[in-house]
Amino acid sequence: MSDQSQISATVSAATKERLDRFTESHGLKKNFVVEQALLYFMEARRSLPDEALIPTRLVLDDASFDRLAARLQNPPAPTKALRELMRDKR
Repeated sequence: MSDQSQISATVSAATKERLDRFTESHGLKKNFVVEQALLYFMEARRSLPDEALIPTRLVLDDASFDRLAARLQNPPAPTKALRELMRDKR
């Protein structure tokens, strides 16, 4: 009896195209890439706290977006605490 099992997943056409291009350009099998990606993802979820995983998509209302855009265009000067954190040589 084989230790292999088949799974099925629906992904966007764009994701499938990216997978196709990636596997072809690197000479890899899709099965290998998908299995490795799943294993890495599950290990990250097991070992990292939930707050370490940042959503890949943020949804802002218009006012919040405008405030964020303004901060990005005119960022505040770094605080003393931030400068010390960035200099930490641990």
